[in-house]
Amino acid sequence: MPNFKKHLAINSVTLAVVEVVLQFREMERDPVRQFDWGRAIVNVGVGSMAGALPDWLEPSLGNPNHRGFCHSLGAAIVVWWLVSGRHTHDLPEDLKRVLFACGIGYSAHLGADLFLSHARGMGLVHPRF
Repeated sequence: MPNFKKHLAINSVTLAVVEVVLQFREMERDPVRQFDWGRAIVNVGVGSMAGALPDWLEPSLGNPNHRGFCHSLGAAIVVWWLVSGRHTHDLPEDLKRVLFACGIGYSAHLGADLFLSHARGMGLVHPRF
């Protein structure tokens, strides 16, 4: 199972790629627009910290099979509803982007656990990775 440092690295890279793609798409539509480094740092930072939430809310305490609700598809659905549900439509665009980054970070954590876990029956990739 990935530890905190691995989750932080996976989330940071994932969120950096997402942020660069989103900003370049916005720059294609508006050629005058510049890359917003502040926005990138905030979104990658906040999203990476949100990616640590499953293990903060549900620590393993030495048990590799510790996954409960916070590591489930149900939790992912709740998180995505919280960050993108109808109640968020009237929020400022900057806040919507931060919430989106939180959803990506949380999902990246669950994906890393799913694919890289050493726990019995949890990983879809060989435990060496």
